[in-house]
Amino acid sequence: MESVIVISSNISASEMLSAFLKENFHCQVTIAESAHHAREIISKCRSFELVLINSPLSDEAGIELAEYASEITAASCVVLVKSENYEKVSPRADRGDIILIAKPFAKQTLHQVIKAINTAIKRSYILYEENVKLERKIDEIKLIDKAKFRLMQYRNMTEEQAHSYIEQYAMKNRKKKTVAASEIIDKINEQYL
Repeated sequence: MESVIVISSNISASEMLSAFLKENFHCQVTIAESAHHAREIISKCRSFELVLINSPLSDEAGIELAEYASEITAASCVVLVKSENYEKVSPRADRGDIILIAKPFAKQTLHQVIKAINTAIKRSYILYEENVKLERKIDEIKLIDKAKFRLMQYRNMTEEQAHSYIEQYAMKNRKKKTVAASEIIDKINEQYL
């Protein structure tokens, strides 16, 4: 986890939460002292991975802000709520996929929740990276196939001949197959289209 925003109207709580996150998760922490201030920050920078709200805030309860953050960002939202308000806020939190922690709580509880979120973020990032690689590979295959089909259509080659032609062109010119395929497509487009 790299980027976190802590929203708390209590300055000492902000400092304590910020220090806890930096020490345990080595992340960059932005602090906001009100829901209004947090909305301004979140609307400009939607790359936060965690939104941590110490409820209540000076200008609202905090659950509304969590709902807003979960709507416009991919961040996980955690709201620290007074234990007497937990049951009242819980249905709204469940609808918005917001994690509630009843106050007072042990540091260990907060650590476990944030660690679970951090693990999920890391796993999601790994899956995202794999997905990007696969999409890139699919795009490369599509480009090479497009070049093959153009060679088959305009140069009357078989699929095997077209495939061999692209490989030889790439080796002869010391280029990647995708670059060779792109150049072949451009040449055929200039000549025939």
